[in-house]
Order: sequence, then C-alpha cells, then structure tokens
Amino acid sequence: MKKNFYWIILFATILFAACGGDDYPTNSPFSELPAVKIIETSEECTSITVKMEVAVVADYFAYIIEPHTEVVPNYTPEELFSKGNVNSCDHSGKVTFTINNLHDSTLYDIHLCTKSSAGLYSDVLSTTIWTMSLTEFTILSQSPTQIKVAVQLPNGLLPSSSVVKWSISDLATYNHNGGNSNYDAHLSLYEAVYENFFTVGYDFDISNDNRIFTKNGVEFERYETLQPGQPMVLLLGEYGEGAHLLWGDGYYTPLFENGYFRKRILFTTKPTALATKPVLRTNMLSTGEGSISITLPDDANELFYTVVDHSQYAEIVKLLDNDESLLPWFTSSAFAAKHYNVMHTENKSNIINTEYLNLKTDVEYYLLANAWGEGGLKQSFASLKFTLVVPPAAPVEASNNIIAIGGGTKEAGQYQYPYCSIASLKYAMSLGCYASEADIHWTKDNQIIVAHADINGKINELYPWENTLEEIQAAGKLSNGETIPSLEDYLSTVMVNGSCTKLCLHVEAITKPKPRDAESLKACERACEIIVEMGAQKFCEMICAGDYLMLTNCVVYAKEAGIDIGAMGSSCSYNLLEYQDMGYRWHHHDKKDGLRSTCVKYYIGRPKSSQLSLGAIDNDDEWREIESFSSVLRGITTNYPKKLIQLWQERYGE
Repeated sequence: MKKNFYWIILFATILFAACGGDDYPTNSPFSELPAVKIIETSEECTSITVKMEVAVVADYFAYIIEPHTEVVPNYTPEELFSKGNVNSCDHSGKVTFTINNLHDSTLYDIHLCTKSSAGLYSDVLSTTIWTMSLTEFTILSQSPTQIKVAVQLPNGLLPSSSVVKWSISDLATYNHNGGNSNYDAHLSLYEAVYENFFTVGYDFDISNDNRIFTKNGVEFERYETLQPGQPMVLLLGEYGEGAHLLWGDGYYTPLFENGYFRKRILFTTKPTALATKPVLRTNMLSTGEGSISITLPDDANELFYTVVDHSQYAEIVKLLDNDESLLPWFTSSAFAAKHYNVMHTENKSNIINTEYLNLKTDVEYYLLANAWGEGGLKQSFASLKFTLVVPPAAPVEASNNIIAIGGGTKEAGQYQYPYCSIASLKYAMSLGCYASEADIHWTKDNQIIVAHADINGKINELYPWENTLEEIQAAGKLSNGETIPSLEDYLSTVMVNGSCTKLCLHVEAITKPKPRDAESLKACERACEIIVEMGAQKFCEMICAGDYLMLTNCVVYAKEAGIDIGAMGSSCSYNLLEYQDMGYRWHHHDKKDGLRSTCVKYYIGRPKSSQLSLGAIDNDDEWREIESFSSVLRGITTNYPKKLIQLWQERYGE
C-alpha cells in the first residue's frame, strides 16, 4: 500500500511539472547567483579592506558592518540593500572595497550579498573581522617643566621587525608646519622597540635637564625650554616589514598611508593664578604715537607681551586649534618670541615704545600680556583689543560753567543714569556742561575706580583699598546694568571730538570706618598718573577735600602732572594766600557755608586769578542769590544741570 502511494505521488508531481513549470519555478530566485566569497581581508587600525569574489552577472553589492554581537542579525538580501551601503560591481569577478572610520581594536560583524540587474540576489554572507589596536601611551609623570610618557605597542606588531615613529612637538609649531619636521621645535628620531615596550620614560623625558640627546655621537637639542602649562603634541605612527621609505634620519615601513595616525595633546603642570591680572591701557593717536602701558600684579616679577593685528590674532588662534585658553602659554612661548615679536621684561610698570610697532589707523589690534611669578609657577593673562583713534588735544570751549554732580543723576533719573556711571556722564555731555563731577577711589591693585561710596565707605559692599578693581566690578552691577567704570573708561568716554565737557574728579578724604589719608592720597597720585598716560590733562581738573596733610600732598601730584586743581574747605578754613601758597588754582565753597558769606565776597572782589567755585546750586532761589556774579565763578556744581543751563542761557544767551 505504501509503495503504491509513493508511485502515485511521483506520477502526480511529474504531470504537474509538465503542465505548469513556467508559472511555478523549481529554483528560489535567491540561489540564481553563486554565493559571494571573501578571498581576503586586511584589518587596519580604523579601516577594513575586503577582497571578494562574485559572479560576472552581479551588478551591485551591499554590506552592513556593525560591532559584533552574540546574536547576529538575520538580514535578508532586500534588507541589506535597503539599509546597507550599496556599490557597483566591475564584472571582473573580484571586487575590493574599504570601510573607514571604524574604532580600533574592535570586533565587527560584516554582512554582504550581491544583486544582478534582473533583481536576483545572492545569499547573505556574514563573518566577523577585527580592527587592529592603536599605539597606547601612559603619562608616567608631569611637572611644571617635564613630561614623561611610556608607549605600549599594539599586539599586532612584532618586536623583531617593527619600529615606531614618534614625536613630541610644540603645539603651535606642529600646527603651523602641518606636522612636518621642523628644526625650531620638532624632533623625530628612530627608536628600536624592545619586548614591545619603550624604555620607560627616558625617550619621552623632555625636561629642561634632559633636552640634549646623543645619537651616534652627535648631540641634538630635543625641544625648546618647557614652561608650566605648556601644551605639547604627542604623535605616534607604527611601521613594520615591507617596502621601506626614507623619512627623517631612518628607513621606515608605513603600515598606513596617512603616516601618523594618533595625536594627543599633553600638558605640563598648569600654573596657579597670580593675585590679579596685569592691567593694560592704551592711548594711541592715528599717527601711531601715544602710549601703551602694562602694570604687573604685586606678586609678579616677569612679563611677556606682544601687539598683533587682527589677522595675526586669527592666525595665532588657528595655530592653537581655535582654543583661546592657550593664549597665556603662547604669549610666553619661545615660538611666539621668534615669530610674533614677543617682548620680555622684569619691570613692574611698563610704558611701551610704540615707534617700532608701525601701527595703522582703522586696524584692530590686540595687546596680549602674560605675567609670571615664581618662575612661571604662578601666571595671569590679560588681553586688550584697541583701534587707533585721534583723540582731541582739548575739549572745545563750553558756553557755561555748569558742573553736573555725578553726571546729573538726580535730574536724569537714578535707575537709568546711576551716579558716576558712563550713562550719567554721557547725559552731562549731551547737555553741553562745562564738566561732570565724579568721585574716585584707589583699589588694592593700584587702579582707580569711579564710584560714589556708601555711608560706610564701601563700594558694592567692599572697601576699595582691600579689593581689586576686578573684584569690585564683579561684586555687582549698577542699576542700569553697567559695570562700575574705571577712570580709563571715564576718560575714554569724555575724550571725543566736539565735546566741551571735561571731568571734575573729586578726591575725598576717607573717614569711615576710620581716617585713611594714605589711601586717599594714593587715589590722587594714581589718578594723575593715568591722566598723564592717556594724555588727558586738558580734559580733567581735580578738587581735593581733606585736612592739611591731604591738601599739601595732593596738590604736588596734580602740579607735576599738569592738572588744574582746586581745594575744598569749610567756610574760609584757609585764606586765599594760603591756598595759593600750596599751589591751588581755586577754592570750592559749599552752599551750606552761605552763598553770600564773607568768604564768597572776599573771592568775588579779587582778580580773575583768584577763582571760586560754588555748590550745590539746586533751585531757583539759590540761583538768584548767585546770578549776579555767576559768570565770574570758576564753576557751579549742581544736581540739576539741564535746569541750571536753562537759567544760564536766559541770563547770558546761548
């Protein structure tokens, strides 16, 4: 029975094939092409080259490569061509292709199949392939002037036949020269490999004590002197058996066409910060004349600085891989000294001779300065962008003698125009005031800040003499969002063409929390220095308030600087001759002592050389008291400059 059933089934199958073979093929379309065969693979560090054999009828091949997994995906040919990389076959029967940008030392799964123009697919072939390991290194030690590195070769290289090309180079030099050997700062020598490991540390010791390297009886200087925080480029390339190439001073066999294939940035131990940053100031004329000054922090004893134009600055940043945080190191590097005219000095205060700079108008310049202390173990960096301008030699003559107290804050509005702000100064300038009054204070880092101290003598809750300019500015903003200005900020604002407004700087005695005449006198002395550095004598006058010690010393600083100065005293504390004997040009009299007092009448009746200024005139009644002699006064301070200028114009005209 079973035998008869077998013959029945066989007969039915033959009959079906004879009748319907064209509609129902006996072979799967996936088996029309022979299976793809991988002849050879070449595993490199970050790429894999595959040589495969396919049928001549194949027009395309596709592949997917992915990190190896225990459960290998079961791709169909259709999925491979829809998701994978599709390439054309050349009908030679053998095809070679390379897959790049892989991870080194990684096991990959590769899935591969082919396709004919008729749409027939070969079966999917899956296999695993390793990429080689890159050379690894370990930093053994770092110090301010030394780096020691041990290098471990990958397992794929045989010690008996392989060598390693290595180099540690200056970051800027490396980038500037594209990695080629450079006699300035780039040394690359043949080194033998023993037991797959470099002699620990020695060959990578680039300390100041080991810069001379002897090879075949010849001494080489390895690198420029290292500095704290210096970045260095470690480059590694592996070579083995094969056709050798001449590179450097030895013969090498490149395993990879791109030469070096690993680059790392190493740093010597980075320095700590100095107490403050160096202070930079510029006051340049369009002729290139003028001054550039740099003042070092108290704990600094060396300075590296340079002036570069905008294009040079962009070039430098590019050399540093666009990392501007490396500018401090660059500014004090031997490379910068050689190629960017970096200067070195040990002076605390520096006025730079600008004649050799050949500066031009309408060009943006950068002043870069790196201060050192303790041989570079402490550093602070500062930069300043500036453009040559033509500041006027003096303000134009004002049509009035109105001095805006704090810039006219009370009148303009405290919120938008805070006391002694740049905004309030510009308000006074817009009115055409003769001057704008401002209080000045000396800071711990020998700078001058323009601000009105509170009742306790603090600015932003800090005593100025105990804090740096930067610390005070960082402690809070003014009500309009401005940073508390420095004297340089104020001078730069007022020194513009067409303005008639000058600064009336108030040097006030510090009485809280206790008398501090020394700090008040430092404010006067340092302000005079800054005014001279910026060539702003014609744009400034000063009023000094205080006891005999303050008055007799502050006037000396002002006279030496060529700055007009007046004395503020209650009533007639000193008579005219005593003020003149001290060197003061005028006396500032406050209204609380009476606007028509004997003291005021005494001055009004004197010659023009005996001058008087009055304050603070803040209403119509006070103006009427002084109106008859207002034009002969040196100045009239007021919290309402716009109103007072209006009254002035009503009496004297435009």
